[in-house]
Amino acid sequence: MSKRYALLLSLALPIVLCAQPVNDLCSDITPEALAVGASLTFSGTRTGATSTGDGVTGNILVTTTGVGTVWHAFTTTECSDLTALYCNTALPATTQWAFLNTTCPADDYIGFSYANFGTFCTNGQFGVQFQNLPPGTYYMPIYAAAGSGNYEVQVSAIACTPGPVNDDCSTATVLSVNTTCVNVTGNVGHATPSDVPTIACNGNTGYANDDVWFAFTATGSEHTIIMDGNGDLDAVMELFTEDCGSDPIACSDATLGGGVEQIIATDLNPGEVYKVRVFHWYSELAYTTSFTICVTGDIGTNVTERAVASVRVQPNPASDRISLTGAGLGVVRILDITGRIQWTGTFVDVTMIDVSAWPRGTYIVSVEFDRQVRTERIILQ
Repeated sequence: MSKRYALLLSLALPIVLCAQPVNDLCSDITPEALAVGASLTFSGTRTGATSTGDGVTGNILVTTTGVGTVWHAFTTTECSDLTALYCNTALPATTQWAFLNTTCPADDYIGFSYANFGTFCTNGQFGVQFQNLPPGTYYMPIYAAAGSGNYEVQVSAIACTPGPVNDDCSTATVLSVNTTCVNVTGNVGHATPSDVPTIACNGNTGYANDDVWFAFTATGSEHTIIMDGNGDLDAVMELFTEDCGSDPIACSDATLGGGVEQIIATDLNPGEVYKVRVFHWYSELAYTTSFTICVTGDIGTNVTERAVASVRVQPNPASDRISLTGAGLGVVRILDITGRIQWTGTFVDVTMIDVSAWPRGTYIVSVEFDRQVRTERIILQ
């Protein structure tokens, strides 16, 4: 071989060996449209990927030694639940970045809701979900360690799933007190964080980013609250006063995934309302999200009867609004004279209802406390 050809070969080899993927820089990619009900398939090679320009100073994408990143991006136009599956990437399954970025270079990030090897992909490959993503453009980093090779990832979107009705303290699901456990089914799936801070329970502080709420009226000074989880749901249970505005009265975090949590609450005030919060301990959301919950104790019917008897509807007759006042927690239904429900909601001590737009006439107000019901006629004029 002549010196001329040897020199050309020596110059060419570094170019081939150091060739970078076309999507090595997030700034070089064009986001693709991802509609609800549709999917995108991204593929390429990770060979030669670098961390150049991947993130701002100090970002994990530029500080992780020996790992580069290749990029894809997509744009959504409505709230979406997103799933990214690496099922068609050759085994063995390897580490993946489990977050999305909203900037390029990466600064902030959106963490995964649920991620696992083998749950979504039966061959053991990686899958990740992101729930309640607002409309926008998202950059997806693909982990590229030495020898990673080719990859394929399918990204699909569905419409956001509404959260549970008891997502907030103010919309807590009412539990009745019984002498034995009468289970009510709960679910933390698609729940959103409340403004109530989390404190340490049993020496550990969980992440209440999927909390749901329940309420009961104490019928005695001592009650037991029992929560029975399922699967990987590592539930934490907390007991609050009615307004949820202070630290919990009691809490339980004694078991791991699928375990039973129990609070034996003492020194309660009969007739007062208490709130119970349930959430998955980890910041990663649970794959199995359902559980059951119950409250046991002396049913104290005399307390319930006093609570029902204490309810007052004023003024009567009324024109613009009515006020329901009493002591306790119950369910209110207001029916017109034909029996059709005009309004329904939860009654807690004081409830104001705007009736200014209602047809004038006679209505029936029904208030229920723990299976005790009181009705009263009101007239709108």
